[in-house]
Amino acid sequence: MNWFALPLAARAGAAALSVSTLLAGLAHGADRQPWKAIAVDCMATFAAPDKADETKLFTCADGFAAEAVLESLTAADKTNAEKGLRWLYDKGSDKSAKVARLGLQRLGINLPFRAPRALDKGAMAQPERAKYDPPEAKDADKKAAEKLYKDGVALLKKKKWKDGVGILLKGLEKDGRSEKILYNLGCGECNLEGDKKACWTHLQYLSDLGTDYAAELLIKARTDGDYEGVREESEFKRLTGYMRVQVINTVGDVGDPGVENILKLFDKLGHKKPDKRDDESHPQPSPTIQFKAYTKAQVAVIAELLNDQNTKLEPIDNGVGKYDMVIRWGTQIDDKGKPVNLGPDTADEAMAKARQKQNKALQQPEQAIGKVNKVLDTPNRVISEAGKMKDRVLGVGDKAKGAADKIKDIGSIGDKAKDAVKIKGL
Repeated sequence: MNWFALPLAARAGAAALSVSTLLAGLAHGADRQPWKAIAVDCMATFAAPDKADETKLFTCADGFAAEAVLESLTAADKTNAEKGLRWLYDKGSDKSAKVARLGLQRLGINLPFRAPRALDKGAMAQPERAKYDPPEAKDADKKAAEKLYKDGVALLKKKKWKDGVGILLKGLEKDGRSEKILYNLGCGECNLEGDKKACWTHLQYLSDLGTDYAAELLIKARTDGDYEGVREESEFKRLTGYMRVQVINTVGDVGDPGVENILKLFDKLGHKKPDKRDDESHPQPSPTIQFKAYTKAQVAVIAELLNDQNTKLEPIDNGVGKYDMVIRWGTQIDDKGKPVNLGPDTADEAMAKARQKQNKALQQPEQAIGKVNKVLDTPNRVISEAGKMKDRVLGVGDKAKGAADKIKDIGSIGDKAKDAVKIKGL
């Protein structure tokens, strides 16, 4: 089908349907059951939602939002569907409410986005994972942990992974808040045969601590040779922000300055240098970021730093292509042939703030992901229609200037982090 040969109204209708389907797919993805196979059972479930569990209602709402053919529904079917979807929207978890809202849109009922519900309230709210937050160790325990840390690291240097991990675990018992012990535990555990859950757990704990030092260590993990074997794992990418990125210039030579500034930004943020290519056959007046689900926290930062409130966000399936994020760079061209947008601001002060914003996304990924979800819930999935993410992502603005100014050398992890990375060094 030639998309551009369709009448404008037809394109708009098809786009609206594909967006609804895509957004519903984000909630359930590959696990969705075909609607035809569950339609009869789901209509009965919708008719008595107070007697169903949330999992079943969610499955029905997800399938209905994505695949139900309205023309095949009877008046009674529509009534029951509305009853079940409204019940899920009112009493379900935040995730369920979003899917229910999409289903109601299929019925022509447009409800506002429901305000986030406190996790300890509501009929179906699910408990959040408890963050790792051990007490501060006593001085004597910190001293003992430091010795165990050095002994453990010495074993890791000799690639005696199991022995090193065993010593470091004893050190963690003494000082549960030691960022460098958590980091090096991950180094050792990711090199052991078998399940990598212990590695993910200790990297998650490092993120939970929420310190600048912990964030910088997560960034360092992206290039540390000890993590080479797990670098392509989605959990590693989620926890550290590591990703394969491609930047595509859609507007020819006038787009080169913007692309170069994007490359400088990624370098300052501690990312691997993105691959670059041109595609002038599909010029764009503003950027598009295509991304896989586990990169959402990074998307929140990058989207703001591109300096274009019309930046569009497009989720892509985790199994599609080798890139975790694709930035299609585009900008409007003025009447003198000059680009309106030159991409990220690469002044030292702006780059320092960028590094801080990335650290905050690593420290508080749920907040960053929430910003992206807000964009995805808008009809066109662009930043300007989701509360102007620019200058508001992660709550970093003028009030955070004082904190941003504290970061003087963004190209270095600092003396404290140098001490923590033992095998390759910095």
